[in-house]
Amino acid sequence: QSQCDGLAGMNCAMCSSRDVERIDCVSSQRSHAEYAMPSDPNSAGIHPSPDFWIGMDPELRFQNPKPLELLRYWEEKRGARQMPSRADISPVDMRGHMGDLILIDVALAPLRLRYRLVGTNITTVMERDSTGKYYDEIYSTELLSVIYERFDWIIRNKAPLRTHGQAFYPDKNFYNYETLNLPLSDDGETVNMVLGELIFHLADER
Repeated sequence: QSQCDGLAGMNCAMCSSRDVERIDCVSSQRSHAEYAMPSDPNSAGIHPSPDFWIGMDPELRFQNPKPLELLRYWEEKRGARQMPSRADISPVDMRGHMGDLILIDVALAPLRLRYRLVGTNITTVMERDSTGKYYDEIYSTELLSVIYERFDWIIRNKAPLRTHGQAFYPDKNFYNYETLNLPLSDDGETVNMVLGELIFHLADER
């Protein structure tokens, strides 16, 4: 059996994957007005639908400062390159972030995404573990197309991207979320992984 590639505090595809149900980004029972959408969602890089929306923020305007710490780490590790590699990332350096991290395998032509690692804070909120699952095994076709648009931007620009929105999860809470998506590359040119930090806030928190 191959050695586990897991990071401490996260779930590994080789040792803890299990069957998951489909995860919906936002409960369809919520009315569209509850999403606090801008008057022109498309101008803000947001994809609206009756069930979900995902904002796109290349300027990285985080509400929570924690992902900016990970961004500085990523920038330090890449040096003069466009992107660091997976081998550059050490779990020892990210002890304060581990529970909020995701690591995503990126396959190209055609694009396909797989959860390689999922932090325990994320699995707690979602009440399920998507480790080892491909996105197309979990998400609806409509949501998948929006997610792929965001990852296509990361792959083409080879740059960090903040995504954000609202989601209704099995614990019956309605969350605001924001994610820092950081591209990784083994050859310095082609994105083959994305390291993410996903932060949840209860939607009624001030």
